[in-house]
Amino acid sequence: MYNLVLAFTSLDAKVDESVTRSLKPYSFRIQGELYHKIGSLCPTEGQCPQFAQLYIHDTKCEHQNRHVVMPSLDPTTLDQLLTMMYNINPYVEVFKMARDMMAT
Repeated sequence: MYNLVLAFTSLDAKVDESVTRSLKPYSFRIQGELYHKIGSLCPTEGQCPQFAQLYIHDTKCEHQNRHVVMPSLDPTTLDQLLTMMYNINPYVEVFKMARDMMAT
């Protein structure tokens, strides 16, 4: 869940459901291609930001916005992971630059 709330994109694929019903531990088989969907840089009006939008939109409330997406996550752990993302992930810098460009 932490990975999901910090991800830049969402995953999409055609999943072969015949495999997922019977296997334990859970696994899945993809038919065809695996897709990463990034969407727009700004959320649709009336919708909460998600994925990469969280790195750009309303960054003063970024921690709270992530808690809205996944309220069951521990806030302290999430804050530590987000701080780590800002310190070491080069893609965060790219999205911060996009945020700054959109603000001007």
